[in-house]
Order: sequence, then structure tokens, then C-alpha cells
Amino acid sequence: MTEVAVTAAIGPGHVVSGASVPGLLAATGLADVAALMQALLPAAQRLARPPISQFRVGAVGRAAETGDLILGANLEFPGGTTADTIHAEQFLFTRAHSLGATIDLLAVSARPCGHCRQFMNEFAGSEGLTILDPEAGPLSLGDMLPWRFGPTDLGMAGASPAAHLPLVTLEAPAAAAPEVIADLLEAGARAHTPYGRAPAAIALRLTDGTILTGAAIENAAYNPGMPPLQAALITLVAQGRDYGEIDTAVLGRVPGAAFDHAASSARLLSIIAPGALLETLSWQPHASS
Repeated sequence: MTEVAVTAAIGPGHVVSGASVPGLLAATGLADVAALMQALLPAAQRLARPPISQFRVGAVGRAAETGDLILGANLEFPGGTTADTIHAEQFLFTRAHSLGATIDLLAVSARPCGHCRQFMNEFAGSEGLTILDPEAGPLSLGDMLPWRFGPTDLGMAGASPAAHLPLVTLEAPAAAAPEVIADLLEAGARAHTPYGRAPAAIALRLTDGTILTGAAIENAAYNPGMPPLQAALITLVAQGRDYGEIDTAVLGRVPGAAFDHAASSARLLSIIAPGALLETLSWQPHASS
């Protein structure tokens, strides 16, 4: 009965509204929001797409700003590389970033791996993150990642949904619709790329005209960063869509950037949506920024 009730509360984009939490706790008899988040983990695991490992990982995070509960899960791509894989915690924190949210409480179906701990460490406010470890109980990220290395060690600020970097278009694909360009510029403005210093984002246009975007999130350790295509695929999966629905993609990038996502985006798209067309848009940060 409890699982049915909490599953029914999951709204569009696999988010449970914070406003519904008090009533949901009263209806289910769950003790607190931590218990509710743990009860949502099976639903988060069902969101996973792990055709290679068959190992479903779920994560549920609370948005500090609204109390919304956001679901995340792991994604794997047959024919791709291990680097293409998206971990559940990466899914969740990337999704929260795109929604303008900061995660302060996290429930997981399996203890976060070192890769995910490093990824979560990139975000502003991570020092206040509490993780509901399935074996050890509540832990801070510092407990799980002592002597951690992060953006402050390189003199950088952590990834924040409040950050906004205006961009100027240099050259856009002639066939790209204005609404695609507008959404892409908005996504690029929230990219977190302090190490490569070149914001990157992608806009996916689906066969029904829906536009989904994703922005790059770099990491102080480089490898655990989130490429823009994977960030957009997270939103696609959260909305219950299929990779085969991708019709066209436009990648926004800075010409001559140290980190260039064009080749890797084209490769992964050719695997998951072989009929999709990939175009590129050149931009640069606004001179006054």
C-alpha cells in the first residue's frame, strides 16, 4: 500500500512535489522525509536503463530550495564505452542542476562509488550534503570522501544552479529553428566549465517537436564530469522518452576549446539514435561577463 501511494505521487519528470510531502507522510504513516525518500527508491530503480550490467541503482534527492524529491537512476549504452555510462547519483545531481535545485539530502539503493562521490563534491553546498547510506545510516559527504579534492583546491567555485554566463552566438546552423537556438543558449548559460573555460551545451529536438537540453558540468578531477549530451539524455529519460525519438541535435561550443564534445557526441548519438542529425553552433561568453 505504501509503495503504491508513493509511486502515485511521482509527477512529471520523476519529481515528487515538496508541497505534497506532508500529506504523503500522513497518508502512508511514514515517519519522516528520509523514510519517504527510501520508500521511493524502488521507483527510482525502475527508471534505470542498465542493459549491460542489469544492475539497477536508484537515487532520490531533496531539493533544498523547495523540498521537491527528485529521482535518479543509472544508464548504460550498449555499443558505447564505459565512459558513456551515467551513474544514478550523476543522473540525480545533473537533473537537479538543470531544474535549478541544490541537493541537501540523498537516499541511495547502493552505497555511492568513488566516482560518484567525486562528482557530488563538485557542487556548491556539498559540504552540507547528508547521505542516507543503506548500511551505515546518515553520513556526510566528508565522511565518505575524506581529504577530498574539489573546485576550491583549484580556486574555483562549485557548480551552482544560480550561476549564469550569457553567451554570444558566432555562427548558427542555417536549418536550426529559432526556438532550438534560444533553448540551447539558455542551457549553455548554466554550463559549469571553469576548467576548460569553454561552456558547452546541446539541444535535442524530438520527432514530436519537443526540445530537451543539457549543459556540460566539468569536475575538478576531470573524468567524472558530465558531457552535454549525457546531461540531455538524463532529462529525456526522466521524462519517459526513448532515445530513438531524437530527430536532430545542435551542440553549442566555443571554437578551439580545450575540451571538445563534438566527436564524442556524434559517436554516442550514432549508437542510440543512428538517424539523428548533429549540427554545431559556435558561441563565446559575452564580453561583459
